[in-house]
Amino acid sequence: MTPDSPAIRIRALAARDSLDAVTALLHLAYAPLAARGMNFAAATQSATMTRTCAAQGQCFVAERGGAVVGTVTVSGPYDETSAPAGEAPWRWDADTAHFHQFAVHPQHQGAGIGRQLVAACEAWARERGYRRIALDTAEPAHELRALYARLGYAEVGRQQWPERSYCSVIMRKALDRSPLAGQLQTLARYHLWATRRLFEAVDALPEADYLRDMGLFFASVHGTLEHLLVCDVLWWRRFAHGESPVIRLDAQLEPERAALEARLLSGAAAWETFVEALDDAHLAGTLDYRTTRGNEVSLPFAVTLAHVFNHGTHHRGQISAALTALGRTCPELDLVYMLVQQQKLQQQEAAR
Repeated sequence: MTPDSPAIRIRALAARDSLDAVTALLHLAYAPLAARGMNFAAATQSATMTRTCAAQGQCFVAERGGAVVGTVTVSGPYDETSAPAGEAPWRWDADTAHFHQFAVHPQHQGAGIGRQLVAACEAWARERGYRRIALDTAEPAHELRALYARLGYAEVGRQQWPERSYCSVIMRKALDRSPLAGQLQTLARYHLWATRRLFEAVDALPEADYLRDMGLFFASVHGTLEHLLVCDVLWWRRFAHGESPVIRLDAQLEPERAALEARLLSGAAAWETFVEALDDAHLAGTLDYRTTRGNEVSLPFAVTLAHVFNHGTHHRGQISAALTALGRTCPELDLVYMLVQQQKLQQQEAAR
C-alpha cells in the first residue's frame, strides 16, 4: 500500500450495503479457483444464500475508497441436529467459532485486507468467549492454505462434503493461548520450517556423500536422519498415544532415501497440529512413560515437548557441519532467521 492509497475500513455489514454487490464480490474472488475445478459455494451462490449465511452470525465488510472490496462472515457453532451425527464435529463444538464467505476483490488482494478481516472475526469470537476459531477450504487451494497458515491456523482434519468436487481441509486456531502455548507453537512451526530447509540442501548430495561416514555420532547424513526418525516415532507415541515403545536409537526404520525424507516432513507437520490442539491443562501436566531401558519417568509435559524440537535442532546442526565438510553451502537454520523472513513477508503483503 502506498502512502496515498485509500484507507481500509473494516466494519459490520450495514442495511445500506447491497447483498447483490457482496455476492458479485464473492463470485469474482472465487472465479480463479472455480476455473481450476474447485466448486466453492461462494463462486456461484445467490444473493439469497449470501443473506442467509450472513444472518447466521456477523458479516464484516472491508471498505476502501467508498467501495466494498472484501467480506467475511463469522458465526458460532451450528445446531448439532442440522447434520448427521459424527460429521464435521468441529462445526458444533461449543468452544469453536468459524468463518466463511471470505473474499477480497482481486484488484485489492495483497494489501492486508484479508488479514484485517480475519482479525475482525477472531476479535468477534474472543468477545463471545470462544476458545477456538476454525474454517474449511479446498485441499488444492494451496495459496489459501498458505495464507491461513501464516495467520496461525493449523490443519487438523479432512472432510469430504458430498456436494464438493474437492476434499476440504479443516484449519483451526486457538484464541486463548498462554505465552507458553504460543512459544511451543512457534517451536513446532520452526521444527517443520528448518526440516524443509535442511532437505533443500541434503537433496543435492550425491548418494556417496549422503551415505559417507562423516564422523558424526550416527556416522553419516543418512544415519543421522534415521536417528531423527527413530526419535520422532518414540516421542510421538509417548506424547500422542501414551505409549512407551522400545526402539534402538540407531535402528534403521526407513532405508529408502526419499521415503525417509517424506516421513520426517510428515512427522514435523504432525507436531505442529498436535501442539495447536493442546490446552493449558495439558501443558501444566506431566508426561509419564517408560524409557527404552524400562525405567519409569515422569517429566514436565511442556519442557519435555520443547526437548523434542531442541533435539531436532541439535542433529540438524550435525548435518550442517557434515555439509560444510563436504564443501556444500549450508542453509540458514536459525530460529531468528525464520522470524525475520516471516516479518518481511508480512511487510511485503502490507505494502502491496
